[in-house]
Amino acid sequence: MADKYLLSRRRIILFACFLAGGIGIGTWGANLPALGRRADLSEGALGIVLLSFAAGAILAMTNAPSLIRKIGAERMSVVAVGLFGCGIASIGLISHMVTAVIVAGLSGLSFGSLDVAMNSRAAYLERQAKRPIMSSFHAMFSAGTLLAALTYAALVHLEVANEIVLALSGFSLVSIATGAFSQTTPHRSEDLPSTATDRVQSKMWISSPALILGAFAFVIFLAEGAIMDWAAVYMVRVLGTTESVAATGYAVFAGTMLLGRLIGDKANRAFGAPRLFRFCIIAITFSMAAFLLSGSVASAFVALAFCGLAMANAIPILFSAAGVLGASDGDRSLSQVLTMGYAGILLGPALIGFVAQASSLRLSLSLILFGLVLVAIFARAMSADRATQ
Repeated sequence: MADKYLLSRRRIILFACFLAGGIGIGTWGANLPALGRRADLSEGALGIVLLSFAAGAILAMTNAPSLIRKIGAERMSVVAVGLFGCGIASIGLISHMVTAVIVAGLSGLSFGSLDVAMNSRAAYLERQAKRPIMSSFHAMFSAGTLLAALTYAALVHLEVANEIVLALSGFSLVSIATGAFSQTTPHRSEDLPSTATDRVQSKMWISSPALILGAFAFVIFLAEGAIMDWAAVYMVRVLGTTESVAATGYAVFAGTMLLGRLIGDKANRAFGAPRLFRFCIIAITFSMAAFLLSGSVASAFVALAFCGLAMANAIPILFSAAGVLGASDGDRSLSQVLTMGYAGILLGPALIGFVAQASSLRLSLSLILFGLVLVAIFARAMSADRATQ
């Protein structure tokens, strides 16, 4: 009974961390148009800011496992939540390019540390529970992004100062971290997730199956990052809507993604992973194309809704396949696929900004469609090859 209570308490702490991470990322994405306006940033300049966030996150992801071994994934997750909250609150103080790059980089460091720590902790708790619980954690992350986007849109619509909105969001993360830290347990060496160790120690070459799955993850995460960081900017600068309405568009995307994750396991059992994956990729491609071709806010919202619903289960299916590969190589393949995927969501939006600066935002976002088509073609070919074996 005591062990069950302890596991439940640890799960609640981690639920709070995933929720806080979603709130922080949701606020970050919804605030980008206001940040660009306040600091007078072009698409290219916003790309540099996003690249700074990506660089900080990747640096943290590379070094996080060594910190996990010292303080434990649970406490590291909680501390990272607090630091991420401070970074979100600091965004409201940005008034020019230099401070935007610095704050974005520091925020990326805290988020990268949080992402590795909380996912490593989730993998450990899943092994302890001896049943799948990972999707429930990621559903909490989606709930956090949705809550943040809706709250941001509502407060901006009520003409609450942007600095106050960001301060409230940051304070909520710091409050979650403060409350959760007192409930954390001392770090024990047996609690260290093997996946975190493997990320640091594995220097071996990447296998062909892992490379293919990683490439798929890169493209899908790139598409998700494009919606997360550029959809609101696109609606403001191309469709001419207000910042509050643009933030609501991101909330629509986050809401249907949450719905998709809640029903994803049942859909997987009903259709099978390969078929569901191909359907998701095709749906993402058409919905993103519809978004870029939309001439009104209403049609853009519909496209974002379908895109979120389709994107919700593509990555979990990929991670499940990578987990099968990782079972035979100490999770090395899973770690490699995760790394390539996060490179897409962290570096991709910055690259989109650079291409938009040289051409247009619509053209830069359209290039993602080409990658999605390739994923759909290769995924179908791989399934066909397996069927004939």
